[in-house]
Amino acid sequence: MLSKLIGHEFKATRRIFLPAYGVVLILSILNGIFMALPSNLDHITMPFGVLLTVYILAMFAICVLTFAYMISRFYKNLLGDEGYLMFTLPARPSELIWAKCMTSTLWILLTAIVCCISLFILVVPAMITAIPAGGSFILDGTHVSLIQYLFHIVREIWNIYGVHMILMPLVFILIALIWIANFCMHIYACLSIGSLANKHRLGFSFLAYLGFGVLSEILLMIFATVSDAFPTITFDLPSLSDIAQIYLTILVIAIYYLIKLGVNFVISNYILSKHLNLQ
Repeated sequence: MLSKLIGHEFKATRRIFLPAYGVVLILSILNGIFMALPSNLDHITMPFGVLLTVYILAMFAICVLTFAYMISRFYKNLLGDEGYLMFTLPARPSELIWAKCMTSTLWILLTAIVCCISLFILVVPAMITAIPAGGSFILDGTHVSLIQYLFHIVREIWNIYGVHMILMPLVFILIALIWIANFCMHIYACLSIGSLANKHRLGFSFLAYLGFGVLSEILLMIFATVSDAFPTITFDLPSLSDIAQIYLTILVIAIYYLIKLGVNFVISNYILSKHLNLQ
C-alpha cells in the first residue's frame, strides 16, 4: 500500500514541480546565452538585467514552492477536511506519513539538483571564456586539450583519494537524504502537535517548532559540555587515518539524524493514530 500511496502522491505533485523546473532551466539557458554575447553590446544590458532578475526570482520561488507544498500537502490531506477521506483508505497512519515524507524528500532533492544544474548552465559561458586562446592548456610543458587537462585533474585526485573519490560523494548524498527526510518529518511532527489545538493550529505548530529548536540546542550544549569533560568520547582518534575519522564523524552525524527522524515519526504517528483532530 505504501508504494501505491507514494505513486499517487508523486502523480499529484509532479504537475506542479516539473513545469516549474522547466521554467528555471529555460531561464538559465537564456541567461547563459546573454552571458556568452560580447560585453560591448550596450543594447542588451537592459534585457539581460531583466532576464537575470526574473531568473533569480524564479529560483527563489521554486525553493519557497517546495517548502510550502510540503507543508500544505500534509496539513490539508491529513489534518484538514481531506483527512476524512484519507483515513478511510486501507492504509495505516504510518504509511500515510511515510508516503508524504518520501515524496517531499524526493522533491526537495530534485529541487536542489535542478538549482545546481541551472547555476552550472549559467556559469558555462564564463568557464568557456576562461579557456586560453587556441583552446589548449599547458601541462608539464606540453599543450593539451581541455578534456585531457580535466582527465589529468581527475587522475591526480584519484591517486590521492582512490576509491574514496567515489564513496565520499555517495556518503554525502546519503547523509543529505537522511537530513531532508528528518527535516520533513520534523515539520510533520510540529504540524501534528499543532493539530491538537482547536484554534490557531498553525500558530501552535510554529511554537512547537521553536520549542523543538530550543530543546535541540540545549541537548547539543550538554553533549559539547560532556565531550569537554570526557575527551575520550570525542572523535579525534590518533589511531585512525584522516579518511577513517571523516567516515566516523559522518556515521555519528547519520545516527544522530536517524534518531531525530525516528523521534519525529513516533510523535506524528502517535498523534495521528491516537489523537487525530481533523478540522
